[in-house]
Amino acid sequence: MAESTLAPDHRPGWAAVVTWLAAGVLLLLVGGGVTAVGTGAPGLETQPFTRISCHEVCTAKDGHVWHCFGVSPAQITAAAAKERRAREDALRAHRPGTTPHQPRTPALRTRLTLVAHDGRHDPAEVAATRVGSRWIAHAPGVVGTGVALLPAGAGATALGVVRLRNARSTTGNSAA
Repeated sequence: MAESTLAPDHRPGWAAVVTWLAAGVLLLLVGGGVTAVGTGAPGLETQPFTRISCHEVCTAKDGHVWHCFGVSPAQITAAAAKERRAREDALRAHRPGTTPHQPRTPALRTRLTLVAHDGRHDPAEVAATRVGSRWIAHAPGVVGTGVALLPAGAGATALGVVRLRNARSTTGNSAA
């Protein structure tokens, strides 16, 4: 009979194995999701935005501004229709028995996150993907973050698998 080299009361760290595996899988999922958002993967709602205005002059080290505002093609169409109705209402306001002209509401704009920006000139057009209620601009920094998370997740998963194999072989030796 083979004798175990482990003390009889020592059990392998299953909690550590599960933690490493869970962390690895989580990092892989997050890395894949961030990469998909940064590139505008098929199946995600992606739109181009124009009329970009970034109120921040100071940019991050890699040339990204956290928050800018842009207008989508649907918003441009809606604003044009609203302006046309306002002009028609203004013409009708001078006729007897019509309601007075209502003041114009400001055009709708969408808040964009992580826009590639040089700090001097706002970009002409930005493509962005919707994540919940936020729009994340397609930028090399976003893709780079997702790609960096993928090997970290693969490494953590591999470490969990190695620990799992070691734990199984240790348990198998002590049972014999």
